[in-house]
Amino acid sequence: MTEKNYAQSIAGDLFRMIESAKEQGVGVDKGFRNQAMSSPGMSLTYLFLNKSDLLKVPALPGPVKKQVRRSNALAVIELAVAGGVKQTAGIHLIWSSAKPCSGIESEAEMLDGIQIQGLAAFTAQIKSVLRSDAPRTVDQLAPDQAE
Repeated sequence: MTEKNYAQSIAGDLFRMIESAKEQGVGVDKGFRNQAMSSPGMSLTYLFLNKSDLLKVPALPGPVKKQVRRSNALAVIELAVAGGVKQTAGIHLIWSSAKPCSGIESEAEMLDGIQIQGLAAFTAQIKSVLRSDAPRTVDQLAPDQAE
């Protein structure tokens, strides 16, 4: 998959998350979360936050603050540590827009807001995590579940 196709795919996924949340009656402009993936060793959650809420994050790096707009989507990767407790391993700004989430009307608008640097960093981290998580997850399945 090319970089452009991957960005289009992510934009489409994010757009469907917004549309689905709206259909469920969620006030998408106030922010919401979507748990995309979870296993015993890791989880991937997408957080949709408005500018004022995102800028309240105390450890938000300066370069990321400059990319924050009215609506934002972050990919959050959590990994299991001792005792199975999950700890945040990465937070990546992958999309931002001057429009409120409720005003996004197409996947093309989502694609326009994709943050290439954040998406690239997220992609590299999730590939690494999945490479190491898949064998652990398979090993933790009971023999009758592994088939």
